[in-house]
Amino acid sequence: MAKAPQALKTRQAQSAHTDRLETLLQNLPGMAYRCLNLKHWPMDFVSDGCFELCGYHRHEIESQQVLWGDFTHPDMIDYVDRTVREAADRGEPFEVEYRIITRDGDEKWVWERGRVVDHRSDGVAILEGLITDITDRKHAEAALVRAEAYAQAIVDAAIEAVITVDAAGAIEAFNQAASAMFGYQADEVRGQHCRTLIAANYYREFDQYFQRRRDGAASAPREVELNGCDRRDREFPLALSMHEIVDLAERKYVILIRDLSAQRQAEREVREQRNLLARVDRLNTLGEMAAGIAHEINQPLTAISMYAQSCLRFLRKPVPAIERLEDGLEKLSQQAHRAGAVIERMQELTRPRDSLQETVEPTRLLREIHDLAEVEAQLRNFIIVLRIDDRLPPVRCDPVQIQQVILNLLRNGMESMQAKRCPPGSKIVLEAGARDGRVRIAIVDSGTGISQQLEKQLYQPFATNKPSGMGLGLSISRSIIAAHGGRLEFANNKGSGATFHFSLAAA
Repeated sequence: MAKAPQALKTRQAQSAHTDRLETLLQNLPGMAYRCLNLKHWPMDFVSDGCFELCGYHRHEIESQQVLWGDFTHPDMIDYVDRTVREAADRGEPFEVEYRIITRDGDEKWVWERGRVVDHRSDGVAILEGLITDITDRKHAEAALVRAEAYAQAIVDAAIEAVITVDAAGAIEAFNQAASAMFGYQADEVRGQHCRTLIAANYYREFDQYFQRRRDGAASAPREVELNGCDRRDREFPLALSMHEIVDLAERKYVILIRDLSAQRQAEREVREQRNLLARVDRLNTLGEMAAGIAHEINQPLTAISMYAQSCLRFLRKPVPAIERLEDGLEKLSQQAHRAGAVIERMQELTRPRDSLQETVEPTRLLREIHDLAEVEAQLRNFIIVLRIDDRLPPVRCDPVQIQQVILNLLRNGMESMQAKRCPPGSKIVLEAGARDGRVRIAIVDSGTGISQQLEKQLYQPFATNKPSGMGLGLSISRSIIAAHGGRLEFANNKGSGATFHFSLAAA
């Protein structure tokens, strides 16, 4: 009688163990199995996860109405069989990923892990393991590969050099444009510091920029212009920007580099053309002023001749008049300097030269061009009034080109006043004042002003309503001021005439 309760307890314990095992198997993400290591792997046990995995019921698989190999993808069955047999022969667990075709005809990716747990009397291995659905993971991996390939294609198609570096500055990726720009293949520079691509005399500037961008300094510029250095040690100008790649476990950065060589060459060519046109315009202006200049030079030459003759008479007297001779020679010298100053100003305006900015005193610059323009003003019976604020700060400019602009604006103003028949003695004002770190220069005339029709073509080259001239003056003047970081602007005055003005940055 004592054995019955003991047997009951044993059966209850086994039932409880079986229930726990069933619960465990039901909670597994996939299908647990036991099978023979034969063709198509006949299974004598599978968990309930089989139906969700492949669409077949448990009893269909355990009764071997269908074998697992029947719905393993035909392109992969030999690979799976070889992987399992090789692991079994070594007595090792196996892992394999492959595709299956479900009862509904859908393809799924599965991951299987198993091992040999026993052998039948005939030596056939008995396998136990777990198969789980990894289709979502495989799709995500494929999408990631496609995205990476797409991103790499975009990077390789980029005209700019695209370089990926780690937080220490070591190069990790190097696109085709970077290879073409610097002459290195990606494998040659991978792991090297990105400073390798910078000219040695720009190391310090680059290191400061790299550090500030890496630290996220708000004041760090988005882009910096430096000189790069390629494989042949050829230096070239470049623009470089650096940005952090977000959402990565490790901090990484992408560096974009633009080769500025073509841009710099284009800028040089534009500058040379502007200088050439400016010189042509200066020569044309002086040609138009020839009569006035000749008159301006003729006056001191006539005086020189007169003083020279007087000095000769003083010397030929029986008693030479030394005091009067000294006074005559002094006046002769003054007239020679006067003539020389006119010629020097003309030479300065006509001499071929590259545009060269320097620090100049605006007061001196304005007085010099006032004296030259005064020659034409006298011929037209106008007066140039010079109004200059005290203590104007020095400016950084090309003095010859700025004087050319002012001379052009003064002559235009006087021509406008003459077209309006302004009376003799009418005034045109050249004024300058300092404000907000800049020196503003303005020419105020009392002529006809700028009509709406003229305003539309005011700065167009070769557009002119003058009987002489090429129509380049205002176009060239505007480009000169733009090259100095300013704008040539105008406004009609309330009474009559117009005011043209521009400003130069204080040095």
